[in-house]
Amino acid sequence: MGAIDRREFILAAGALLVAREAFAQRAPNRVHVIGILEYASRAGFEALLPAFRDGLREGGFAEDRNLRIEYRFADYDYLKLDRLAEELVRARVEVIYAPSTWPTRAAHAATKTIPIVFSGVNDPVPHRFVQSLARPGGNVTGVSLASADLTAKRVQLLREVFSGARRLGVVYDADAAKACGIELKEIATAAKQLGVEVQPLPYAAKADLDGAFAKARQTNILAMLVPTTYETRRFGPDLVAQSSSSRIPLMHAGRDAVEAGGLMSYGPEAGWGARRAGNYVARILGGARPADLPVERPDRYELVINLKTARALGLKIPPSILLRADRIIE
Repeated sequence: MGAIDRREFILAAGALLVAREAFAQRAPNRVHVIGILEYASRAGFEALLPAFRDGLREGGFAEDRNLRIEYRFADYDYLKLDRLAEELVRARVEVIYAPSTWPTRAAHAATKTIPIVFSGVNDPVPHRFVQSLARPGGNVTGVSLASADLTAKRVQLLREVFSGARRLGVVYDADAAKACGIELKEIATAAKQLGVEVQPLPYAAKADLDGAFAKARQTNILAMLVPTTYETRRFGPDLVAQSSSSRIPLMHAGRDAVEAGGLMSYGPEAGWGARRAGNYVARILGGARPADLPVERPDRYELVINLKTARALGLKIPPSILLRADRIIE
């Protein structure tokens, strides 16, 4: 082999090696590793997991094929989240999915380089997770489920059903409120515009629910609102049960609670946020930068009403509300 032939051979071999390495990075059998940092328990997260996996699958990623997930659960103790976030950073995950404000805050404090996707932060700009909704600009992006317009609409719907109410209750997880009080302020603003007072009814443990509903009865609360972005998975069934026994109906954030016996809900379709977050994670694994992915908000909401519950509570839902319902449970 001559000098020229040998040089050409070496160059060709080098080019082939580079091509093989590039292909290996894109090869379908490469297993990507992502992390999930969750404020809830594993059992509490199960409701979101199928939708999140669907979103990943739509983007070409599945746990049984080319994906491994490192799960970290704080079991409703936000003080654990910083340590768990650091564990995921040390594990060198490629993306972190943080389903709500607390874990997003912990993940953002732990890393400014690993991409972070959220799905339950109602306004990430004041928290400085992103520079703006249209141009996140850093390593964080995701899906925002709530907005001032949505909050105002939920208060308006509840006011229409309970036209004689002078005061509405807001029942919420006190720990979640420490992470984000924006929606509570939006509820108060919307209620004031409708001439309605707001009675905050926080709870920190299951035992607090009795006191919260007792206070609602003592202050003549006719109906209560569950904020969209506050943690309810821990005591969701208990809220429905308390509503039934106290005969104080609730406006829920999601359809699941209404199917379980709640009165009504208005918000994004069930699982929408987790599924879209899965899509975002898949896009980032495919090469997209979080800085370039605008924060998404739902463009469609559904109104669900449980007429069986209404009858049990002795309520008559106005026909104007029933006509707007996307689903009525008989």
